[in-house]
Amino acid sequence: MDAPTTPLLAASAGGMLAIWHDVAPGQSATVREWYGREHHFERLAIPGFMEARRFDRVAGTGAEIFGAYRVTAPEVLNSDAYRARVDAPSGWTREAMRHFRNMSRTVCVITGRAGHAQGGFLAALASPCGELVDAPATCDQLLSPPGVLQVTALAAERKAPGPSSTEQGLRNGPDAQIAWALLFDTDSLDAGERVLEAAQSLTGCRQPVQAAVYRLCFAARNPS
Repeated sequence: MDAPTTPLLAASAGGMLAIWHDVAPGQSATVREWYGREHHFERLAIPGFMEARRFDRVAGTGAEIFGAYRVTAPEVLNSDAYRARVDAPSGWTREAMRHFRNMSRTVCVITGRAGHAQGGFLAALASPCGELVDAPATCDQLLSPPGVLQVTALAAERKAPGPSSTEQGLRNGPDAQIAWALLFDTDSLDAGERVLEAAQSLTGCRQPVQAAVYRLCFAARNPS
């Protein structure tokens, strides 16, 4: 039986804050403890935040950590509640963020999705330029390889960004951004590597900024 798909995405599909970064040598445990004990739950307490997931790279070319925050709409990332939080970082946040390296942070619109399950692995293909043509159809097509559970297409929100935050000033240099991305929930590392290859062939993305498979290490949802 074929996996169910979502051929057309509703306008209310929502948004995602997509974050990739490395960590200064010797500081990995510090940053991961902060994420899992404080930071993710701070974000989930903000109205409009629905889910937080964090992954560690296990194969491919890309940042050491990938974080995905699903929100009800991209506008949540410029709301008064969000701005208040990022302009008043905790002491632990001030300590942890100074260890970030090669930060990429993009407010995204979800432009396509196929499948209904999440996996223990996530493959990510992200481009710094251009656009993904016919995202819903691309998601449907790339759901078919064995082991692929869900495909999500993202595009950078084109509205003018809000002002710089206090948190942004804590990080080591300016944040990069992506133009679009495809995220693949899979049931194995092998499935992730296979679908990455298929995605690069289908999209013609030959110089991605992220082309890696990640292992899930944190997942939580807003309980409200």
